[in-house]
Amino acid sequence: MSDPTNGIVLPAGWPVRARLEELARASRVLFLAGLPGVGKSLLVQQVARMAHHAGRKISLLQWDVARAAFETPNILARYPEINGFTHAALKMAIGLWARDAVAEWHAANPGDEALLIAESALIGSRLIELTRPADDRAEALLASEATRFVIPVPTREVRALIEATRETTIRNPRHPREDHDAPPNVLRSLWRDVWREAGRPDTGANPAYDPAAYTEVFARWLGARHIETLSIDRVIDAGGSVYELGVPAADLVASPAEIATIMRRIDALFQS
Repeated sequence: MSDPTNGIVLPAGWPVRARLEELARASRVLFLAGLPGVGKSLLVQQVARMAHHAGRKISLLQWDVARAAFETPNILARYPEINGFTHAALKMAIGLWARDAVAEWHAANPGDEALLIAESALIGSRLIELTRPADDRAEALLASEATRFVIPVPTREVRALIEATRETTIRNPRHPREDHDAPPNVLRSLWRDVWREAGRPDTGANPAYDPAAYTEVFARWLGARHIETLSIDRVIDAGGSVYELGVPAADLVASPAEIATIMRRIDALFQS
């Protein structure tokens, strides 16, 4: 049974719920990493609700929200989106800013009450900077046991149903953010990238989703971090949009001054 009284729709007794409840209580930073279409946004929503009911103060760092602040007309004129894919320069800019943002958040939120929930696909270098060791203020936190990088791994059947649901929500979005979800053709394209990264044979056709190949690639990318996988073997009805958080949370978003500073570094690299 789920617990609709506090917004938790993950079934009681499911190991995934039990582990997420532990992480919601004990983590300092909880990072949901994985392809679009594996259920990350639902898990972010559920962890936020679990953490809120455990008395924690929640902040969010999510790729789509962070990206939007950088997509000004001036920046997009220099680094345009092509066929639905963010320019490499912008992805680097957002990743560099994110490391600074994590460090600032950590300094501004001492004590055990605060929890930062982060989310990104990583594929295509989305927030990949957070996974790589660097000599900066964020590294000690990102490398600590208090920071967990969690990879949701759906079964083949669950992944197929998520893709089918995506077809529906793209046509009939229930929340403004669903307008920006990766459409099915992008889901398939990103999966082909992971398939090739895993060294599997390229037949020229769309390869079938393979949980083992998916886990292998993401575990390699996250090899410098404390990681764990969650086997998503059930389809969960969120009862509405997964983007309806339902509890107080503060988004980490770059300020205009921070964006200007980062973009000067990026321009020096990409326009020199």
